[in-house]
Amino acid sequence: METDSIRGPRLVIDEKKCSVNIDRMVRKAKENNLLFRPHFKTHQSLAIGKWFRSRGVDSITVSSLKMAYYFARDGWKDILIGIAYNPREYDLYERLSDKCRLQVTISCPETALILAGQCRFPLEVMIKIDTGYNRTGIKWDDHASLGRTMEYLGKNQRITIRGLMTHDGSTYALNKSQKILEQHLKSAERINICRDKIKMKDLIISEGDTPSASLASSFKGIDELRPGNFVFYDLMQYMNGSCRFEDIALALICPVIDIRPASGTIVVHGGAVHLSKDKITFNGKDVYGMMARLDSDGWHEPGNQIFISSLSQEHGIINYPVTAEKVRPGDLLGVIPVHSCLTADCMRGYTLTGGERIDHMQGLPQDSEYVL
Repeated sequence: METDSIRGPRLVIDEKKCSVNIDRMVRKAKENNLLFRPHFKTHQSLAIGKWFRSRGVDSITVSSLKMAYYFARDGWKDILIGIAYNPREYDLYERLSDKCRLQVTISCPETALILAGQCRFPLEVMIKIDTGYNRTGIKWDDHASLGRTMEYLGKNQRITIRGLMTHDGSTYALNKSQKILEQHLKSAERINICRDKIKMKDLIISEGDTPSASLASSFKGIDELRPGNFVFYDLMQYMNGSCRFEDIALALICPVIDIRPASGTIVVHGGAVHLSKDKITFNGKDVYGMMARLDSDGWHEPGNQIFISSLSQEHGIINYPVTAEKVRPGDLLGVIPVHSCLTADCMRGYTLTGGERIDHMQGLPQDSEYVL
């Protein structure tokens, strides 16, 4: 790994690990006869998008209308916008529909009614079902709301209901593989109850979380996979058993800027503006990242688990035991982020292990109102 040019925090990607992660998930989808629509909100990169395209991926999920425009400009023709439909952006949806097969997400009957009144172009819709995450979507057992949503959308002949979708993000907080698999089965059962209730067997069922996609070997009742985080993985996924350490394809490289022997800590230039303040709890303590051992080949699992214990805007405080290898100001340490999606969004760009810079949507100037 090239490190001579690193002066401040730098987000580095191991392309080989990314490629293995992509290949593994593409293969799993094919082996289980599943449609594969990876979520690009994790990497938000045209360059990484091309790695997917080279493996035959031609349909994607994005997390915003702005992101849909970004990837449509690069020739992606089949795009699902995963965030709930925003009526205030209607004209931007209509403009984008000329460039790609566009699908939007409806998460409540009230929005369905508005869209049915607005829509003047052919549009596909996925209905969001809340199978236990309690963020957005129609509750899986609220059949009245699901029925009204279907009724409202059916009033506009330009709208085609493609299927039901869920993102059960509760799996990210589970700390054992068995618990994740149990939640995966429960989520699949609940969303299929919804499909059975509305008696439309031709609707597809789409599932989106990385822990389930990574660990499950059976996808009964699921037609489409939409994971995103798997392209990089991170500390959260490692701790909950969704990946091995060697699968983690992204690390923040941070310079040491202060040594504090009396308190048993060191300080790195790598804070909340780089890592975000996402955290997990480990042995009863908040953790904001984990150190990784660096060498010319990249980052590796350390002999001792050493964590970032607190963050301020630019600083990361690391509890550094006296038994650990001695470090000095100016040394570089690898940090595995708790949540790679947010760290990538904060850093707004990547460097490959060989030193090549690649894009991130947030790091490039954006045209006014996402113009194609």
